[in-house]
Amino acid sequence: MQPSPPGTFVTLTCPAPSRLDTFVQRALAGLSRRVVRRLIAEGVVRVNGEPAPKGRLLRPGDRVTLPGLAPGLRPEPGLDLAVVHEDPVLVAIDKPGGMRGHALDPRETGTAAAFLVARYPELTGVGDPLAPGLVHRLDTGTSGLLLAVRTPAAYLAVRTAMRERAVEKRYLAVVLGTPHETRVTVALAHDPRDRRRMIPAPPGARAWPAETTMEVVTTRGGRTLLAATMRTGVTHQIRAHLALLGHPVLGDAIYGTPAGELPPGRHALHAAAITLPHPADGHPLRLTSSLPADIEALI
Repeated sequence: MQPSPPGTFVTLTCPAPSRLDTFVQRALAGLSRRVVRRLIAEGVVRVNGEPAPKGRLLRPGDRVTLPGLAPGLRPEPGLDLAVVHEDPVLVAIDKPGGMRGHALDPRETGTAAAFLVARYPELTGVGDPLAPGLVHRLDTGTSGLLLAVRTPAAYLAVRTAMRERAVEKRYLAVVLGTPHETRVTVALAHDPRDRRRMIPAPPGARAWPAETTMEVVTTRGGRTLLAATMRTGVTHQIRAHLALLGHPVLGDAIYGTPAGELPPGRHALHAAAITLPHPADGHPLRLTSSLPADIEALI
């Protein structure tokens, strides 16, 4: 395959029969299959000048035009986020609600990960290329503590501690009504009707064990500020468990409450504290983040 002169797009000639998605995956080595399929679905990838489905069988001589994307994340020095903790191997920042934690596609900008890799270039090559250094994720609408590590050894240490449930995360959430203080131990699975949602795992489904402890902090004006603590880290765990209790997070459109006073894409969930064994020497490290003004105003 011989590329055309460098530019925004590259044109390659197919040398042998191949599915389009397989050909593009090889050509854009390092990009995930999800990103490749997104590019094809959006019509960004073209065969002989025309959009084509991912399963298109290419013939020798077909010309495939695709974007010249690097697999990694582009640093963005112009972003400015609060750094809560910094040491030679570990960094914690305070992510605002409404900001993406990491990119799903190399074309996305304005993420917390782009800030991190600009400030700490050594994160490049640690973990996921689109989420360099990040050892966990925060949903776009969630604010609060986001951890990154600066070396592969630290990445392995923190990820191992998370698998062993040695990391405790505490979130604050505002919900309607007054839930009972409780411990929820309901495994979660992807909703087959809406892949954005997590639901109680039905029999036979691929499931992730999830345990969340709920405590009432204060109740005022028909709303409750809850503290939710977990040692498991399933996607949407707190949001899904609160929805299961009938008290979804305020502003969480996916799980059933209106935005109210919060802007679209923001919900009343904040990563307020995290306790973990430090990846350098194992000593307990506790980091905290104050409740932001937009959530405090709700209660």
